Amino acid sequence: MKRRGDLFSTLVSIDNLRRAHQNARKGKTHYYAVKLVDADPDYYLRELQEELVSGTFATSPYTTKVIYEPKERTIYKLPYYPDRIVHHAVMQVMQPIWDRQFIHDLYSAIPGKGLHAGSYRLRQFLKDANRTRYCLKFDISKFYPSIRPDKMFEIVQRTVKDSRVLNLLRDIIYSSPDVGVPIGNYLSQYFSNLYLTPFDHWLKEKMRARYYIRYCDDGVILHQDKGWLQNLMHKIEEFFDTLGLRLNPKTSIFPVDRCGVDFLGYRTFRTHTILRKSSARRLKKKVREIEQNYLTMSPDAILGSLGAYHGWLKHCDCHNFARKYLYENPAIRTAVEYATELKGIKCPNWLEAPSSPTRSAST
Repeated sequence: MKRRGDLFSTLVSIDNLRRAHQNARKGKTHYYAVKLVDADPDYYLRELQEELVSGTFATSPYTTKVIYEPKERTIYKLPYYPDRIVHHAVMQVMQPIWDRQFIHDLYSAIPGKGLHAGSYRLRQFLKDANRTRYCLKFDISKFYPSIRPDKMFEIVQRTVKDSRVLNLLRDIIYSSPDVGVPIGNYLSQYFSNLYLTPFDHWLKEKMRARYYIRYCDDGVILHQDKGWLQNLMHKIEEFFDTLGLRLNPKTSIFPVDRCGVDFLGYRTFRTHTILRKSSARRLKKKVREIEQNYLTMSPDAILGSLGAYHGWLKHCDCHNFARKYLYENPAIRTAVEYATELKGIKCPNWLEAPSSPTRSAST
């Protein structure tokens, strides 16, 4: 693995910082800090450049909030200026380098991949029925808090030798007010990809796991031999010990044809794919909320929620479910028409064509 030097000048260039500001501000133009930088970008970005070049930049204090869906987690947030701009500036330089270290079947936080691409890859794997009879489905207990900053920095050093870039990355990696890597930090999901990259290569190259997919700290391994997977699970536990990680007790091995594979929001069978039960429950709950309260909800909240669920439904075989709760639901049509009228826009295409079937697993 070649280590890269001479990165710092590119990272702190004013062109890179301008591009970082443009990327970081997307969807956040209403933030006070974004408006402040927008008012005089040359001044603020030159000030930031000076902090980085002089080595006086330091990660700002975090603010936190607790979220409860899909599970209770503490989210850490940094100020827009200077931190989020710096994180984007880092990613613009480091992402092409880090991406080359990843295995093909890593799907989290990588442009052009994501949940749906990972789901379709699983469907492709399941076409090989003889060699995918059993599934080892795992996730990592308290993954982000368990990441060891010293180990994380050691892994980063394998790809970077520029001392000033390493100093900046060290400051970010060790910035958590608590243990591990902060959930919500822009760089955290990429750090999580990197942290498990040695594991991914060990699994693919040494253990010869052909059918393996990972999304952040969730993974599935498919094989024809249940005993092989049981032995592999013990070896995974030993490998994770070296990283300070622990498998979730819910990690299991099961026959694929009995219940399908519950992964990435869907339950995937060899012949079809449906929404995970918890996802379907959340959709029904949100639909009831909109049916009852759309007159007091913001148009963006209505259209955003329903559009997101349409995005999930079009990638699975839930046609009757989708028609009942979304596409041919009179109350939802009324709510969408109300929201679009308030915004002065046309109804979304998915509502205009309620009978269009959702995408099949064979697509």
